[in-house]
Amino acid sequence: MPVPTPLLKFIFHRLTALLLGAVAHATCGIASAEGLDDHVHGPGCDHQESVRPIHDDHDGCDHGPGESDSPHHPAIDIGDDSGIHFHPYLNAAISLGGSSSEKNLDLIAGGHAPVDDGFNLQGIELGSLIEIGPNLAIRASGNIFWDRYDGWDAEWEEVFAQLDLPHDWHLRGGRFLVPFGRENALHLHDRDFVEPAISLVRMLGEEGLYTNGVELIAPLGGDWSLAIGLGYGSSHSHGGNDREARRDAYLEAIEHAGEDDHDDAADAEEDEHHHAHGRAGLGGVYDPDAGYLEDELAHARLSGRFGPDQSWQAGFSAAFGNNAGGLDTWIVGTDLSQNFELAGRPAWWRSEAWLGRYQARDASGASGHYQLSGIYTSLGWQFAEDWITAARAEWSSGNRMAGLERRWRLAANLGRTLEFPPAGDAHLRLQYTYDRLGGYGEDHTVWLQCVLNLGAAHHGHGH
Repeated sequence: MPVPTPLLKFIFHRLTALLLGAVAHATCGIASAEGLDDHVHGPGCDHQESVRPIHDDHDGCDHGPGESDSPHHPAIDIGDDSGIHFHPYLNAAISLGGSSSEKNLDLIAGGHAPVDDGFNLQGIELGSLIEIGPNLAIRASGNIFWDRYDGWDAEWEEVFAQLDLPHDWHLRGGRFLVPFGRENALHLHDRDFVEPAISLVRMLGEEGLYTNGVELIAPLGGDWSLAIGLGYGSSHSHGGNDREARRDAYLEAIEHAGEDDHDDAADAEEDEHHHAHGRAGLGGVYDPDAGYLEDELAHARLSGRFGPDQSWQAGFSAAFGNNAGGLDTWIVGTDLSQNFELAGRPAWWRSEAWLGRYQARDASGASGHYQLSGIYTSLGWQFAEDWITAARAEWSSGNRMAGLERRWRLAANLGRTLEFPPAGDAHLRLQYTYDRLGGYGEDHTVWLQCVLNLGAAHHGHGH
């Protein structure tokens, strides 16, 4: 049953009022804390870092709302120094390889995943962290990328300020990745696989779910925390129709090469076959791009660690609001992971599941809805110093009404880290991916990826 838009707006505005009230209350705590001046912690304020890095071997740190899963971004770890500190960094990812897919039409775009045979410049991220006194930090990062069909382009990744409040409360505002599960908060260079999970792209956005808004993070005791945020959704979408452009370019190249032995009837039959199975998101009654959250957006995440040695981590996420089509979308998810040792070496296991409901309109303007769901599970093992192997299995439901076929994917890789202090490090990863396409076909893909990390995180800050 769809959630009425007036109800969504009522909830949105009520949450806004509650959030502003909580911020005002917490801010008053800063002003009234005994012995505090404008930028110094008062007695009894157990200040902790609110954004912590995750180590390459997944060392068991909880990465709840507002925390960074990035080993290559300097952590927002505001200390007692009242000065101003500037920490720049640079990350880049390139890949070489190819797929058995017809001009890679069956590969899932998004997350700067490589889609061209041969060379792919997935992204060059330039960023910095500015610490201003003991309570305030600002982070900004942008991405430059290139592909064969769209050429050069650039985008802002995240630009936000974070304020540390008394009693381990934290407030941030600006443009940032919504802490929905674990994968959505990761930047390109922090992933354990060359491409993001299929369901992440299909359900949250081509480049993940961003918000332009505010978020309040509250401790709940123990190792649990709750984040509540309000803002306006933003899902990157560059070259969203490039699958059709790639196909047109392919047919045009054949024709110009004198190899055009197809006719219009064959093209129509092939298009019908591709669209009927929802190849690359084409066809269907509804446009899945219009289902992304790109207007008023509320999100929440409950996360924490548990178990005798705190090696288990769990999270529960939700996001709802208005989509790009002016209707309603809601998405919920859960994630569970564990860090452990295998043969005396660090290992990790991680799973996420999503469920979403999207209101949409067809070409005639009639409204309806469709649902999507997905799940993945992954395992990684650092079997030797600087060597790691990982595997992931995932399933995405798809929906014929949205032109999205059911998908299964298996991916496995072998990686090596090369350290060159004090400048940074590089990660080399060789990956094989198997895709099963809705019961009608399969594709095989191989990528060799290189990720370069330079800057602040390798100069002692954030580790």
